[in-house]
Amino acid sequence: MPAGTVLLAPAGKVSREALEVGLLDVDAFETLLVRAGMEDVDALPLRRNPFTPDDAVEVLDRLMEKPVTLGTFPPRMVAGFLLREVLERGEVSREELARRVTRFAREQVAMLRPDGYLAWALNGRTQQKVASIVWRNGAFRAGNFELGRFYSGKGGVFRPLDAQLRVSDSRPLAEVYDDADVVSRSLDGAEDAFVELYHALGQVLSRPADSIAGLRHLPASVVALIASSPEYWERFQYMTAGEQIRETARLMTSVVAIWGATTATTRTLKGLASGIDATVPVLSLSAEGALVLERISVPVGRTAAVLSSGPGAVIILQRVDDSSSEGSPSSGPKGYSSFKSFKRAMGPAGNGKEWHHIVEQTDGNVARFGPQALHNTVNVIPLDEAVHQQISGFYSSIRSFSQGRTVRGWLSSQSFEAQRAFGLKVLRDFGVTP
Repeated sequence: MPAGTVLLAPAGKVSREALEVGLLDVDAFETLLVRAGMEDVDALPLRRNPFTPDDAVEVLDRLMEKPVTLGTFPPRMVAGFLLREVLERGEVSREELARRVTRFAREQVAMLRPDGYLAWALNGRTQQKVASIVWRNGAFRAGNFELGRFYSGKGGVFRPLDAQLRVSDSRPLAEVYDDADVVSRSLDGAEDAFVELYHALGQVLSRPADSIAGLRHLPASVVALIASSPEYWERFQYMTAGEQIRETARLMTSVVAIWGATTATTRTLKGLASGIDATVPVLSLSAEGALVLERISVPVGRTAAVLSSGPGAVIILQRVDDSSSEGSPSSGPKGYSSFKSFKRAMGPAGNGKEWHHIVEQTDGNVARFGPQALHNTVNVIPLDEAVHQQISGFYSSIRSFSQGRTVRGWLSSQSFEAQRAFGLKVLRDFGVTP
């Protein structure tokens, strides 16, 4: 064929075969986007140079419209990472954007798919089975691997990478080996990516969530999205248990594929930009359940949930403010300006029970994370009085790991995510299923 010939599949979609053998006039970044699900030629971004944060938002929004399959999940995570770098660092030349793609090849980057298999990040090719996905310690995990993280396969073993794609722990997690259980790698990626998450979430959302308490076991990022979308929450309440689990799995797959995050930390917007407003990427959920991304100016002082895993954090605005909605649990899980306001809205914890903060309501935590991050229906749960007193005593004690301080003092300087993970572990240690 003449040089530059472009092959199209039916309905204007790019032929994967033509892409893989190099018959298409696409650079490394465009190749990645095609593998991530943007097979419609018209959906590829114009080759503007430089590539700006507004361009990144446009591409991210288009990607979120595409269904996630097992084959598109790995390259979509890479595309999300690269686009978030542009959001955080600013405009970049197309040449530099293509160069950044090559880092993933150089480091032989792999990641855990939602079906419990490791796959190579750039092309989505299956490598080997790890284990079934389970929801554990605030993340979806399979063995030693976590969904939403990148791993290096250099040297014949897998090691975790940090946000700069550097090995964060030299200890190997598993060997790289060919997996005979993969029947046909030529068929990689045809299945929906959320099926395994559907089963994993079924363990923590076993009944229809028709109240605030019914949502507290869900991944924090999904809770934040639902909480910010009253119209969607209205629909969600009337879904059956199976529909709620399936819908939550679908949302979670899309969020992890682009943002690499299951956690969300509630914060007051400050320090993101000087002046009155901050221009930030805002993620929202339509009444129909579609994810929408916009880059807009938001007044400093607004409360938002922040999704962060690597570069380019995105925020989810709290749509209903504290003062007007504290007494209205029907609009979804909310944060409160004080523990007194929380108790006024939620009432007593129950007969023989007391309210317990998973991340403690210390003065330091209130100052660092904001009151609504602490006094909310995801962080405050009812506990039996005796168990609550035992846990309080544990936090006031000095342990071998607490470096000569009380557990509470040792924990106080750690991140919200670390404190929450520790708090959930303490609950389990004391026989409570959080």
